[in-house]
Amino acid sequence: MTNTRRAATRSLRRAVPAAAVATAAALPLLLPATAGAATTDAQLYVWATGVNVRECAGVSAACPPIKYAQIGKRWVTAFCQRRSSEVVDGPYRNNWWVQVNAGGPIGWISAVYVRGGDNDQPVPGLPTDSDCH
Repeated sequence: MTNTRRAATRSLRRAVPAAAVATAAALPLLLPATAGAATTDAQLYVWATGVNVRECAGVSAACPPIKYAQIGKRWVTAFCQRRSSEVVDGPYRNNWWVQVNAGGPIGWISAVYVRGGDNDQPVPGLPTDSDCH
């Protein structure tokens, strides 16, 4: 091994522990809150306009739209999701409903209007039914 290579190896050995310490110190700032203070809220993007916010999950007379509560093309705070009636919009379809707060009343929107995920699949990373308010 050449002297230059030995010096580089020694330098790297000293730098790695320093980098590990710096990364460990920064982790609490980068990671979500600890389990004791965990929150299930998520920020989701609604890609459509004029999306009705409903009193409960589903499209039926029992789950009417909340008067003057339509959202669209914006980020919303989401709490949980549950299965209910399927909504179809063009090539998209979904039978999951997401409980949201878009700066007004808390209500439900079809997951078909939330960016991400697949047809008839829950929104990734968002708690399901048993965690709903």
